[in-house]
Amino acid sequence: MTTAYDHTAIGTRDARGGGGMVSSGSRYASEAGANVLREGGNAVDAAVATSLALSVAATPFSGVGGGGFMLVHMAERGESLMVDYRENSPAAAPADLFRLGPDGQVIDEENHLGAKAPAVPGTFAGMAMALDKFGTMTMAQVAKRAVAYGREGFAITPFLGWVVENDIDLALTKFRRSEDAGSTWLKGDGTGYGTGEIFHNRQIADTVEAVATKGVGEFYEGSVAQSAGRYIEGSGGPMRASDFAAYRPIMRTPVQGTFRGLRYVTSAPPSSGGIALHQLFRMLEPYDLAASGHNTVETIEIMARSLRRVYAARDLLTDPDFEPIDINRLTSARFADSLSGAASPQAGSKGGQGSQTSHFSTVDSSGNAVSCTESLEAFFGCGLVIPGTGVFLNNTMGDFDPVPGRVNSIAGGKRPRSAMSPIIFLRDDKPVLVAGSAAGPRIITAVAQVVLNVLVHGMDIQAAIEAPRFHYDGGDVHVEGRIGKDVTEGLKDLGYRVSVHEDVTFLFGGVNAITVGPGGVHGGADPRRDGVAVAQ
Repeated sequence: MTTAYDHTAIGTRDARGGGGMVSSGSRYASEAGANVLREGGNAVDAAVATSLALSVAATPFSGVGGGGFMLVHMAERGESLMVDYRENSPAAAPADLFRLGPDGQVIDEENHLGAKAPAVPGTFAGMAMALDKFGTMTMAQVAKRAVAYGREGFAITPFLGWVVENDIDLALTKFRRSEDAGSTWLKGDGTGYGTGEIFHNRQIADTVEAVATKGVGEFYEGSVAQSAGRYIEGSGGPMRASDFAAYRPIMRTPVQGTFRGLRYVTSAPPSSGGIALHQLFRMLEPYDLAASGHNTVETIEIMARSLRRVYAARDLLTDPDFEPIDINRLTSARFADSLSGAASPQAGSKGGQGSQTSHFSTVDSSGNAVSCTESLEAFFGCGLVIPGTGVFLNNTMGDFDPVPGRVNSIAGGKRPRSAMSPIIFLRDDKPVLVAGSAAGPRIITAVAQVVLNVLVHGMDIQAAIEAPRFHYDGGDVHVEGRIGKDVTEGLKDLGYRVSVHEDVTFLFGGVNAITVGPGGVHGGADPRRDGVAVAQ
């Protein structure tokens, strides 16, 4: 029986200051980023330091074996751009890569476990591009804390310990199926490391240091790529060393809009999250949600009517380099209005239930900001470690539609649709709110609710993150138990099915966010996971 995660295990989650701030899913990673700010680095330098530290100290949730989206705002230039380092499909992966049963489901979870599941990792390439375009430090400079954590050890954090102890996403199962994973993550008696125990991962520390000092070619063309290619080929998967060499991050123009008098930038395709948030904010703008109240039947009903249509519209999105996507049409008022017609509360699109991933936010004293979401997809990815590296490979191929001939079907070099929704709200080209979340398709609702809690309901960032959440994508309305029975019964009276979960659960996201205002900088972090904010 799975025990509940103790969200009170970490006492203080938020931080306040007058300079820069980092908020992430690990105190170690946030401290790594904040230390770079103290050394004179900017928000992008701090973001890369945070990402690399997460690879070591929060390995299940994000890492250099995965990918993501980094949204960057540079205040002095008045420029906002997105680094797309989402993983892409191996060149030789066919549209029918996964075997399907009579029910249309993938047989033996091939799209989640084992050698067919990983796509080509993008994190190192994305970090290198971000530093080159926007940073002031070298990767060797910003990687120091990550390397130290791997070699000197760190105490297993509460949520990480809980994931391992309870075999969440088959964590222990993955360790026991992979010799390289087990040799690092299992103790001599075959058990995993528990909360508070000191853990070392010298292999990944060596990998991070080698790539940071020699350049990303060490990962994409050198020993790491060669080891991965041999291992995956020998295990029956389609990925090869040549896929690593061919990988390139892409600079994209973010989706932009306005809400409550502020300008925002958010993620562009192949992420569906930014367009989904844009559509949602357009549909909600006319409503006085402050008057209807926080988490009332009326407010949740208003949001649910919009969310059902937003999630249905996600099915139109995929990799824009493979299918034409008219972003202007999808973000137009006319398109939002077309999604706003009356419909049954039970109608809607199918949505996944994944809750993995990690988000971090950084700002510096010059007004630069980063909102970055990255992932291995499932906790510990596909369960395979590139031999000799300590790097878990993602299982992002599971984000493709396994049925050939559809918009989001597999194709060589293609990036699957994502729900990642990093967002930055700006006033006069300076960040006001920087946010994002973990939680698979529930990222969109988690980010939207935190934004509304701050901009509409007037909460400070920590209160906004801690407030009870719900999720709706056209099926059941899922609610945290702190949303009262009067509300759930009211929703049922309106025709909604309602599923009540624990009072605080990781299923509803991992938002790590920052607000900037006249009173200074406030970093908030999610108690649903290991989130902690650290000031410069």
